[in-house]
Amino acid sequence: MAAAEKQPVTINWAGPLNGALGGLLTWVDQRFPMMSLWRDHLAEYYAPKNFNFWYYFGSLAMLVLVLQMVTGIFLVMHYKPDATLAFASVEYIMRDVPLGWLIRYMHSTGASAFFIVVYLHMFRGLMYGSYRRPRELVWIFGMIIYLCLMAEAFFGYLLPWGQMSYWGAQVIVNLFDAIPVIGHGLSVALDKNSKHAIKQVDRLLSNAGVDVWELFATWVPYVLAARQDAASECEAATWRRRRTRP
Repeated sequence: MAAAEKQPVTINWAGPLNGALGGLLTWVDQRFPMMSLWRDHLAEYYAPKNFNFWYYFGSLAMLVLVLQMVTGIFLVMHYKPDATLAFASVEYIMRDVPLGWLIRYMHSTGASAFFIVVYLHMFRGLMYGSYRRPRELVWIFGMIIYLCLMAEAFFGYLLPWGQMSYWGAQVIVNLFDAIPVIGHGLSVALDKNSKHAIKQVDRLLSNAGVDVWELFATWVPYVLAARQDAASECEAATWRRRRTRP
């Protein structure tokens, strides 16, 4: 059975391109639920009346995440993942690359800002009981994102491979070594021996890149689950108001 034809998409803001752009969007919408996604998640999304200051930090966390990804891409263009060249490449970024100092300071300051915003977002979730039923899945996704964020921050902290990076790595590795049964295997996986430093720095960069995509891949279902729970709650509240009207 053929699927029912969707209503054509109308555009009123493109001037002489209204017809062509509307036809293109109609063709796309018949093959991909673009307009329904737009209506369900943006244009006609249910929003409660009691939004306040504490609800800002989720969007701010997304903004800082995008900032970290963009600045990180520019830094990787000039970074050398080698134990003998990593610190010199950071100095090169700071001194010789145009506006490199600004991009690196945005990236390093953004990492601290990311944790501040995430902690405030978590505090809001605890304060409003966002971990309770039926939002357990939202909280679980959030905790997975938090673990990915800590791993990403650790790998990024080691990439300059200076004194702070080296001794920071030793501290974290010793913490893993203190875990019963599996601690030694985890410390070996991080290559704590200094003779493997060259391979370690290269591996840290690859792990940092993988963690970025893991963070983004976990963030997508987190947002979808959170918006679904919020929309269901708003629909239930609307239904209750209609039932109680005289």
